[in-house]
Order: sequence, then structure tokens, then C-alpha cells
Amino acid sequence: MPAMTRSSGNSLAQRLIALIKEFMQFGMVGAAAYVIDVGLFNLLQHGPTGFLSGHPNSAQLMASSIATVFSWIANRYWTYRGRTQKNVAREATLFVLANLGGIAITQFCLLFTHHVLGLTSPLADNIAAYVVGFGLGTAFRFVFYHYIVFTGHKDRSPGDDDTDSSSPQGQAGSGTEPRTVPVSVRP
Repeated sequence: MPAMTRSSGNSLAQRLIALIKEFMQFGMVGAAAYVIDVGLFNLLQHGPTGFLSGHPNSAQLMASSIATVFSWIANRYWTYRGRTQKNVAREATLFVLANLGGIAITQFCLLFTHHVLGLTSPLADNIAAYVVGFGLGTAFRFVFYHYIVFTGHKDRSPGDDDTDSSSPQGQAGSGTEPRTVPVSVRP
């Protein structure tokens, strides 16, 4: 009986480690996308060529679009590799929806700060948008990516095998059910 408890603990520990690894990779991709977003915005707005100088909304839209494409590619091929969907257009659409949801959360935090709390200073705006809104939006995107975008099983045909060939349960002929070992209990 203690062996069964230990194996359940290992399974939980392995899942927790995998989730932490996924979250760390997600965070690194997000940090890189943030640097791309801010860097491109400032380069387009204030850089040597000043390509979009005087057009901050256009510069922000272009920078955030490029950062979003980078984020999708990096998450698809690194953070969530092996869990990507066969229907790339559907996955990309869900990814965009997740990002729009994150933006909506940030916008809500700004609206709440301005119209409910009455706080309109630059400090209040930055805290509402880049601390509270960004934090809540990031948590929303992580959960959305994990459970909806990068599921890896939504578009599989019924004949596809979901087992992992590296585990004993994933060996040919074992199916998706784990093998059971008869246990006798002596009084």
C-alpha cells in the first residue's frame, strides 16, 4: 500500500515540475516579447530613422503585432512543443483571442482605476496597467494557452494514439489504460 502512495506522489511531483517548467518557459517567452514590444516601439517612435515618429498608436500597434507573432512562434515551438494542434489557423486564432482577453483585462483595470477609484495620475495608470492589469492578463493568458490553445488533442483523429512510448504504459498493445497488477490482501 505505501508503494501506491509513493507512486501517486511521484506522479503529482512530476506534474508539478512539468507545470513549473512550462510556466518558466512561458515567462521567458513573455519577457522576450515584452522587450521586443518596448524596443520596437521606441525604435519606431524615437529611433534614428523615426519611421513612425509622431504616430505612437501606429508604432505601438506594429511593435505589439510583431511581439505577438514572436510569442506565438516561441510558445508553439518551445514552451508547448508536442502540444500544438494540427489545425494551425485554429490555434493562431485562439492565441489571438487569448491576447485580446489579456488586453481587455488591462483595459478594465485602467477603466476601473479612472472611473471607479478616481485615480488618474501617471503613477496610478502605470500601476493599473503594468502591475495589476499585466499580472492578471498574464495569468489569464497562461491558463488560456495551457487549457485551450496548446492542448494538442483537439484535432487528433480517433485512431491517433495518445500514449507516450517512453513510458511502460505507452508500449504497443497497452492501449490508453494503465496496466493493473492484481493485489491480494491478507487478513
